[in-house]
Amino acid sequence: MSMKAFNLFDGIPITGFDADVDFETDVKAVCFDSRDIKEGCVFFAYAGSAFDSHSVAEKVYETGKVLFIAAERKLENIPTVIVEDGRKALALACRNFFGKPDVKMEKVGVTGTNGKTTVTYLLESIMAAAGKKPLRMGTTGHRYAGKDVPSNVTTPSSYDYYKVLADAAADGCDSLAVEVSSHALDQQRLYGTKFDVALFTNLSGDHLDYHHTMEEYFTAKRRLFQEDYANIAVVNMDNDYGARLIKEKSIDTIKYGISERAEISAEEIAFTLNGITARVRYPGNTFNITTTLVGLHNLENILSAVSAAIALGVNDEAIAKGIESLKNVPGRLEKFEVNGAFVFVDYAHTDDALINVLEALTPFKKTKITTIFGCGGDRDRTKRPRMAKAAENYSDEIIVTSDNPRTENPQQIIEDILRGFVNAEKVVICPDRGEAIKTALSKAEPNDIILIAGKGHEDYMVIGKEKIHFDDREEVRKFLKQD
Repeated sequence: MSMKAFNLFDGIPITGFDADVDFETDVKAVCFDSRDIKEGCVFFAYAGSAFDSHSVAEKVYETGKVLFIAAERKLENIPTVIVEDGRKALALACRNFFGKPDVKMEKVGVTGTNGKTTVTYLLESIMAAAGKKPLRMGTTGHRYAGKDVPSNVTTPSSYDYYKVLADAAADGCDSLAVEVSSHALDQQRLYGTKFDVALFTNLSGDHLDYHHTMEEYFTAKRRLFQEDYANIAVVNMDNDYGARLIKEKSIDTIKYGISERAEISAEEIAFTLNGITARVRYPGNTFNITTTLVGLHNLENILSAVSAAIALGVNDEAIAKGIESLKNVPGRLEKFEVNGAFVFVDYAHTDDALINVLEALTPFKKTKITTIFGCGGDRDRTKRPRMAKAAENYSDEIIVTSDNPRTENPQQIIEDILRGFVNAEKVVICPDRGEAIKTALSKAEPNDIILIAGKGHEDYMVIGKEKIHFDDREEVRKFLKQD
């Protein structure tokens, strides 16, 4: 695969270039990682939040594989194209290199602290029910045309994003539902794609190790709702930051929520541990939905997907069919039964997400609720005591354990969590996550509810810099076989 350099830079603002840059040359690759340089490439350098790749430009050029470098400033003794914004230039170059595959699809970008994965799964199912061929991209990986593409990040790099879009388009995909993280927005990874619908689920404390403040976090999310990123905004008006976004966005907005003031809402709602039934209401019509997803937060997720689908012109029948067809989302209140107890594995790894799932389960408590959770290392430390408070407010028994400690001391993470409890002496501490799960399951009695929170779909544990295999769901299945 190759492209003339002048086509690679189509639409990219250039402020200058060296005379020895040949725009007629064939570019065989686009590179941005100094550890992965391909023959015949253009390397894009930019000042990142943690690393400035201009500092390795000379080393990269000396490999002999690089035709020239696109940079935010002139590089001495290196053929350079100077661009206004290196990250935007990289995204646009990747888009050009892969043939602008986004123009061939209807596109929904989903952002927010919680709910992104479930919403993209719902949209994938709705799009399929409407006769479309969807591509879903996000935390659990990417899927299109029966193919699964692994991913270890919520939103991929610009190169991987546009490559997957191109591969999916080649397989006939005509629609996209993608999780858009705050990191991706801050780093302009998806720049160049103009979404038909940009969707906002909610915002609560997370990723403050990267964004530092909630204001910076919100500012990153808000970028998706500007004219260069989307045509229509779908916003949860019941969330405080959603209400603020409605005032500050620059595009047309559809407001959804449980509130009667919302344009798209629900009535005649019934919740059980087996799912939800409700009637969706929007201007000029209503229709019934049935789902196996559990809890109020999942009703909100459903309403967000419904709103996006309506904005795309999908009919009510296809929307209802798509919702009913989705039986579960990996690691999102995924249910098991152990000795008559109900065991749920969920990805909830923020205090707000933990509150949501526990509030969903609390109405069905007949005996007790046991919550098992930990907090990730080398990540936002401020949420650790908040997670404790959330668990304590809704749980009868709590086991604090490990959850991807990474390079931090697991015991120190647990100590940070314990500071958030009012009655820490009642909390069981078990750093070995497998043992923590086994301990809870061995004590399970009929009608107990056990929540294993934090990892959900993940099938690994990061200890130090080593990634080992570990899956909460497998631990439950292992116990069921032994029992």
